[in-house]
Amino acid sequence: MSATSFTEQSANAEKTRIEAQSAAADAEAERRRREALDAPKLAAAKARAEEIERNAQAAREQEDKERAEQLAAEQAERRHKLAGKKLDTQAAKAVKYFAIVCFLVALPLQIRAFWDPERPWNAALPVMLESAAWVTLRLVEAAIANRRVVWPYLIATGLFASVAAAINVADGALHPEIGIVFGLVGGLASLAGPGVWTIHKFGDRAKHAQATRAERKTAEAAAKKAEAELAAKKVEAESKRQIEADRRAAHEAKAAADKAVADAALAAQDEQRRSNYPEAWEQYERILAAHPLGTISRDRAWDEARRAAAHPDVWARYQILTLNGPANVKASDLWAEAWKSVKGLPLGQTIETLATELAAREYVEQVVAEHLDTAGHLAVEELIADIFGRGGEGGGTPAKAAPKKPSGGPVEGAAGQVSIGQNGSQAPRYKDSVEPLAAADLEAARKLHDAAPASFSTPAVAKLLGRGSNYAKRVRDAVRDAVQSEQS
Repeated sequence: MSATSFTEQSANAEKTRIEAQSAAADAEAERRRREALDAPKLAAAKARAEEIERNAQAAREQEDKERAEQLAAEQAERRHKLAGKKLDTQAAKAVKYFAIVCFLVALPLQIRAFWDPERPWNAALPVMLESAAWVTLRLVEAAIANRRVVWPYLIATGLFASVAAAINVADGALHPEIGIVFGLVGGLASLAGPGVWTIHKFGDRAKHAQATRAERKTAEAAAKKAEAELAAKKVEAESKRQIEADRRAAHEAKAAADKAVADAALAAQDEQRRSNYPEAWEQYERILAAHPLGTISRDRAWDEARRAAAHPDVWARYQILTLNGPANVKASDLWAEAWKSVKGLPLGQTIETLATELAAREYVEQVVAEHLDTAGHLAVEELIADIFGRGGEGGGTPAKAAPKKPSGGPVEGAAGQVSIGQNGSQAPRYKDSVEPLAAADLEAARKLHDAAPASFSTPAVAKLLGRGSNYAKRVRDAVRDAVQSEQS
């Protein structure tokens, strides 16, 4: 390497390094510039994020505080309920013990008042009075629990208790050895026991009937929530109803528009039919008037009208068959029968079409009779076979066994026809009729005949050799002649 080349390479490398350093410096400057431009946005976004975080933290703290307060209130309510339940239990026990004490105080005084050594059975009377008061008291308790009418049982209880109290007071007043004070205490015991028991039962019912403050708040919150849900459901139901009404209105509008377009198209179609086919239109109106609404379609009525206008004689016969024929016969079958009955020909064919077809056949026969040369004759036979069908085995023979001789001179206008095989030249289309038979084709056809004599035909040979029907027919005939020669 020369010194000049080395110097140039060093210069290029140094230039590249300087350019890289310059690009890096430019990128760093651009980065710092963008940071300086984006710094306010970043600061605002950071402040916004911190504010959102602070709000979220405050919301969480408020939620935790409310949850803690609710939990403390629930716990206080629970403790209050437990304490109240405990006090109710203690009060019920105290009332029960007090009633027993009153019964034990009042009953001996009752027995003392009725006691007579000569008639000891009088001791059953105070037991009956005290027991009657307590039995009616149980009825009062049952009525309170089941929220029935209470005052009849209260009157009975007060009556029995008052009688027992009056007896105790009178017994104390009449017997100095007992004393009026003890008699009053006995009367008070007869009244106090049932009275305190009744007050306790009424208070118990009021306790169960009156909800606590927390329960009232819970019930009010539940009621407000239910009202809000009901209002939301009403709004949602109204919105759905409005949406459904709008959708229904849009659907009805679209259906009306589509119907208007369809009616306009039908009106235009009717106008075209009326102007272009006046006779068919008259028959069309008659057919629609003869059928009840909806029992026949427009298209079928129009088809029937066109038939009636084009072939009135056949239509008249068709109407007779329709009115008097069996109900299960198709209209198409009745029309074909009416056509054959009037025209005497298959459906769709008339005397005119039959005459035209016969004239065409006669013309073709005359052309065949005038061109009896080999190539032209075979070509015309093939043309006739294609037009009128083939007969014989394999479709090889023409429709006519032999053409008729011309009855007169040349057919009028024959000079204008193309002469087939004129001047000894043959068209490529009829080359198969005159070209020599190939030995390979004859051998292949002979093998086909030996393998399946029953299916040996012109189409089979044509499919085997891939040639036209004329050439295949010639090969078939040659093979058959050879087989018959060998057999004879």
